[in-house]
Amino acid sequence: MLNQKMSSLSKSIVDDVKVKAAGDEEALRASSDTRSIARKAMWVLGLGFGGFLVWAALAPLDEGVPTPGMVTIDTKRKSVQHLTGGIVKEVLVREGDMVKEGQVLMRLDEAISKANYESVRQRYLGLSAMQSRLKAEQSGAGRVSFERDVLDAAASDVYVAQQVNNQRQLFDSRRTALQADLQVFLESIEGLKAQREAVQAMLVQRQQQLALLKEELSNTRELVKDGYAPRNRQMELERMVADVQASLADLNGNTIRITRAIAEASQRSLARQSEYRKEVESQMADVAREVQADAEKYAAQKADLQRVEIRSPAAGQVVGLTVQTVGAVVQPGQRLMDVVPDHQPLVLETHIAPHLIDKVQAGLSADVRFNSFAHSPQLVVQGKVLSVSGDLLSDPQNPQAAYYLARLEVTPDGMKVLGARQMQPGMPAEVVIKTGERSMLKYLLSPLTKRLAGAMKEE
Repeated sequence: MLNQKMSSLSKSIVDDVKVKAAGDEEALRASSDTRSIARKAMWVLGLGFGGFLVWAALAPLDEGVPTPGMVTIDTKRKSVQHLTGGIVKEVLVREGDMVKEGQVLMRLDEAISKANYESVRQRYLGLSAMQSRLKAEQSGAGRVSFERDVLDAAASDVYVAQQVNNQRQLFDSRRTALQADLQVFLESIEGLKAQREAVQAMLVQRQQQLALLKEELSNTRELVKDGYAPRNRQMELERMVADVQASLADLNGNTIRITRAIAEASQRSLARQSEYRKEVESQMADVAREVQADAEKYAAQKADLQRVEIRSPAAGQVVGLTVQTVGAVVQPGQRLMDVVPDHQPLVLETHIAPHLIDKVQAGLSADVRFNSFAHSPQLVVQGKVLSVSGDLLSDPQNPQAAYYLARLEVTPDGMKVLGARQMQPGMPAEVVIKTGERSMLKYLLSPLTKRLAGAMKEE
C-alpha cells in the first residue's frame, strides 16, 4: 500500500516536472518569437527611416513664396470724375447698368459754362475776323478772306456776322483812303513830270537859239573888225546871247526844282505806304497775341461746355454710383461712379513682403489655388508672374504695411484646367510663386540651421 502511494506520488511528481518543462519550453519558444518580431520591426523601422532620410535628402520639392491674391481686370476699373464740378441736371444710368464707350452717363447744368463759352467764343471769332482783315491789308489783297469757322459762325450768330461786316467795311475804307492818298501823290508826280518835260523842251529850244546867236555873233565880229558891219549890231547880238544864257540858267534851275519836287512827292508816297504797313504790322502783332490767348481760353471753355455731358470711358458695367440725385452738387475731381470694362483680360494681383522681394521676379511660374468654385473647392492651376513693381507701395488704409505689387496671369495650360469655370473680378486665390527647389531634409533643418547661425554670432 505504501509502495503504491510512493509510486503514485513519484508519478505525479514526474508528470508535474514534464508539464513544467513543457511550459518552460513553450515560454522559451514564445520569447524567441517575440525577439525575432522585434528585430524585424526594428529592421523595418530602420529601413523606413533610412529610406525617408534618403528621400528627404535627395527628392526635390518646389520652393516658393506663398501669398494671397485677388483676380482683377488687367486695365483696372475706370473711375468717372468731373474736372471742375457743377450741379447735376440728369442722371441717365443706374447701378449695374451696362454702358457703351462714349455713352452719356450724367449731365450737369450748362448755364454758366455756356455763358462763359459764348462770351469767349464771340471775342475769339471777332479777333479772328480782325486778323484776317489785317492779313489782307498786309498782303495787298483786294478783299478779305475770313477763316471757315468765322464764316460758319457768322451764318447763325448775329454778333459774329456783324463783326465780319465791320471788318469788311473797315478794310474797304482803309484801302480807299490809302489809294486816294497814293493817287494824290501819283497825280502830283505826273504833273511835275509834265512840267519838267516842258521845261526840258524849252531848254533844248534855248540851247539851239544860243548856238545860232553865238554863230551870228562870231560872224558879226569879223565884219565889224573889217568895217563891214556897225558896232551896235555886235552889241545887240551880245545882249541877245546874254539873255538866252540867262534863260537857260533859269530853265536848268526849274528842271532841278521840279526833279526835287518829284523826288519829294515819291518819298511822301513811299512814307504813306510804309506808315500804313507799320500800322498794319503793329496791329497784327497785338491781335496775334490776343488771338493766341483767346484761342486757349476758347478751347478751354469749349472743352468745359462739352464736359457737362459726362461720358463713359469704356464699355462695361456701372458700379459704385455715388451721385443719383438731380440738383446734387458735384465737387471738382469727385468720383461719381466706376465702370468695370467688359471683355478685358483678367490677371491676379498679390502683395509681396519686402523681405521676400529678392526671390520674386517676372517670368517665374506659380501655383494658383481657387477656393471659390463650388464643385472644385481646391482647384490649382498654373500661373506666371507678369511684372513686379519697381518700388514699395503702401496701403492707404494701413500706410505701415508696405509691399511690392506682383501681377500674374493664368497660363494657357491653366486655362485648360479651368475649363468652363470663369474667373470673376474680386475672386480670392492662394498663390505660391515658385522660386526654386529644395529637399525635405533641407526644409526640416532650415529653422535649426538659421537658429544655430544666429546663436553662434551672439557674444
